[in-house]
Formats: sequence, structure tokens, C-alpha cells
Amino acid sequence: MAYVVKMPKLGLEMKSGELSAWLVSEGDEVTEGEPIAEIESEKTTAEIDAKEDGVLRRVVLAEGESTAPGGALAIVAGADEDISGLEADAGVGAGGDEPAATDDSAADSGAAEATETAAATGDASSVTKQRPSGSDGPSGNGEVRASPRAKRLADDLGVDLTTVEGSGPQGAITESDVEAAADSGAAAEADDSGAAADTADKRVFAPPSARRLARELGVDIGAVEGTGQNGRITESDVRAAGGASAAATDSAAAAGAEATAASEPVETERPLSGMRRTIADRLGESYREAVHVTVDRRADAEELLAAANAADDALGVDVSITDVLLLALSASLDEHPEFNATFEDGVHRLHGEHNVCIAVDIDEGLIAPVVRDVASLSLAELAETRAEVTQRALSGDFTMDDLSGGTFTVSNLGVLGVESFDPVINPPQVAILGVNTIRREAVPTDDGDVAVRRVISFSLSFDHRIVDGADAARMLGTLVEHVENPWSLVIAAGGR
Repeated sequence: MAYVVKMPKLGLEMKSGELSAWLVSEGDEVTEGEPIAEIESEKTTAEIDAKEDGVLRRVVLAEGESTAPGGALAIVAGADEDISGLEADAGVGAGGDEPAATDDSAADSGAAEATETAAATGDASSVTKQRPSGSDGPSGNGEVRASPRAKRLADDLGVDLTTVEGSGPQGAITESDVEAAADSGAAAEADDSGAAADTADKRVFAPPSARRLARELGVDIGAVEGTGQNGRITESDVRAAGGASAAATDSAAAAGAEATAASEPVETERPLSGMRRTIADRLGESYREAVHVTVDRRADAEELLAAANAADDALGVDVSITDVLLLALSASLDEHPEFNATFEDGVHRLHGEHNVCIAVDIDEGLIAPVVRDVASLSLAELAETRAEVTQRALSGDFTMDDLSGGTFTVSNLGVLGVESFDPVINPPQVAILGVNTIRREAVPTDDGDVAVRRVISFSLSFDHRIVDGADAARMLGTLVEHVENPWSLVIAAGGR
């Protein structure tokens, strides 16, 4: 049965998705359950699987292009099945041949008309690879059929796209084609085109972040052995494969340091990825709309550290102070439920489960995967769950489920030596806890002496529209009590 492949909605907040890579080419047979494309939303990446056996008859959205959830990506049908009705539903015309032109003037006019038609109708196949009369060199890159990423890469590498033979859907130029042209120095030769096609045809299962990292490290992504789910290549795999080349790069960089210092400074433009743009938009919106206030307080950390060490020895799993802190936080949220909450459409909604987001720093920015229902987990389950969601975030294997449904967020900059900061609330939540570094301080004792103790401090940011400063002070005071006396929490959670 023929059908239109559509952009899925990866979470309620998704506004658009980018087609990162086609894993099959137009005309290829596809098998039910087989990944056929990779997409990237504002917050995550995903693969699209074929729903039924068939042939990828028509590609509607090229690599690097975006569409809203529900937008058409391609048409899958039987080899001889009539797809004219589906093409109409997808907003594209039948066929895909380039318009003919009788002379140079007509060719220029036809190219412009085809481009305008494609913009209005979504018919990507009607855009020609015609180069404007009188233009040459990289300036022609805007008139060829190529993904935005391929165009940016061509500009970076000095490749003239009008000389590159595209191996992507309907002749579109891919990043692989550009890289092949740059490596060979003669992209117009037939052998180079064949090599690019071979590269494009090879199915490599890797998220866009891993592909970008491979390009930065000079690693052949097709030669990397994937350790992720179903053999998916992670950023860690790319870094491991690039170890030797990275050492060589460092050596070359050191050799050229003197020459670089003597040259003029170079400005670098760094376009924001979809994820980075979303982070910027959401945090900007949070800071503009929420009335941020931050309160700080210190706590004696000796018992916290001792409890974490004891649990680590007793439970047979790696228990960190973060895990014991999550127990203390969950107990505090039980006593102050107004902070385990969201604020949307004028409604302050208090949630029953403590779904705590843990901020994780990855290459593309800060994300916050969720540890769900912390209060119901044993300490061993909590430690294992937190480690698992953190590792998925670091390796790039996280999903929208990992990032959705949080009710409170913890951001730990203490591991980087930060002593105090003002964390920004993760909307639509109403509060976020900043964890600062543990340091040694001289503390007066009851007998008038001085003892050196390890001390930790916390920074609680809250939306003053929803909760008051006195409420936040009481919440932070409760947290400090649990941090300084964690044993009952650890024992109870250890026995679950």
C-alpha cells in the first residue's frame, strides 16, 4: 500500500524538523522496520522507519531542509503503483525532470521560474542546477540544488558547487559530495563523482552530532564501528576512532602556532544548530517572562559524603553524592510541593511524581534528561537510572522521552569548581537548584575551637510570580537539613 512518509512530532513543543540524512536513495527498495531517514528536531534526533515494504518512489524533502510536523518527506509505494494522488496530497507535481531551455536567456528565466515554483509548491524536483549566466566560482553556490549544510561546507572548503555532481535524491549535492570534491581537488571528474556516490550509498547510522564531530576530527564516519543501540555510531565512537588523527592534528597545530600568532586574527562564523537555537529561544523566553530570584545557602557536607561512600560500599552499585542529593531533594519537595510544579497558561500545576531533570553538558549545549518518579526508587535503582540517562545524553542516544515531563531541575556546576551562580529556570518549571562546589572551611566548634569541615552550597532560583522568597528560604532550609542528616533517607531508600 502506497503512503506518504511524514515528519513525526517528537514532543509537544516541536515546531519543525530537519531532514538530516536519507539512508536510502530514490528508487531503492525499502523493508518494513528498516530506517530510511534521520531527522533532527529542536531538541533531539531520530530515525524514521519504513512502515511497509516498497520502493522509495519520490523524495519530497532534501537533506538539510525542514518542515513542520506532518509535512511530507517522501512517498513509498510499489514499483509500478500509481502515486499521482499521493503526489497531490504531498503538494508536489508528478515527475521530476528539469525544465528544458532553448537558449541561455531561456535557461536563466526557466531556472528562476522553477525556483519560485518550488518555493511556492514545495516541488523540490523543479529546482534546476542551472548556473546563472556570467557567474563563476563559489558565488554560484546559491543557485545549485544542494542542502544548506552542503552549501556551508562548500563555502568553508572553497568548493565550487556548480562543478560537483550530486549523488543525493534527484541529483542533490550532499556533504559527502562536497568532501569528496575537496579531497580530490577535481570534483568534475567522473571518478570523483563515483566515489561520492559510493559514500552516499553506504548506510551509516549516526546522529548529526556524531557526523559533525567526525568531520571536525577528520574521521571517516563509514569506517567507525558503532557501539550504540542497533550498531548506531555515537560521539564516543567517533572520538575513539579519531584518537590517532587527533594526536597528529595537535602536533601540526603546535608546529604552526608561531606562524598563526604572527598572522591577522581570523573571525569564525558559527551557525547555531537546531538544538542550540532551541536552547537559546527557551532560556531567553524563560528569562524574559519568569521573575527570576535566587537564594543561596551553605550546608555541612561531611555526612552527605559519608552516606554516599557507605551506600556505594553496601549496595554493589556506583552511588554518588548526586544520588544522595536527589534523595534529599525529593524529601524536600514532599514538604514543599509548590516547587515540584509547572506554570503554563496561567495555571500553577503541582505534580505528584518527582520527575527531576539532571542538566548534562554535551557538545551542542546543555540538555536535561529526566530521572522519573525519584521518590519511588530505591537508592540502587536511582543510581542506576541516573547513570543510564546521563550516559544516553553524553553518547547522543537520548530520545524525546528522556527530555520530556520534568517537574524540577538540578544543575551541578560544582564539578567545575563554581562556588555560586544564578541558574535559569527550565520552562515551564517554576524552580531550579544549582549545586556548587564542595570546599574546606574552618568552622567554629561548640567548645570554642576551630575545625576544618567540607561545606557545600546551593543556589535555588525560583519564579517569584508563583512562589515567594520566604517559601524558597524554607524550601532551601529543609534541603540543608536533609543534606546534613541524610542517614534516615539513605537507609529507607536502601531498603526499598
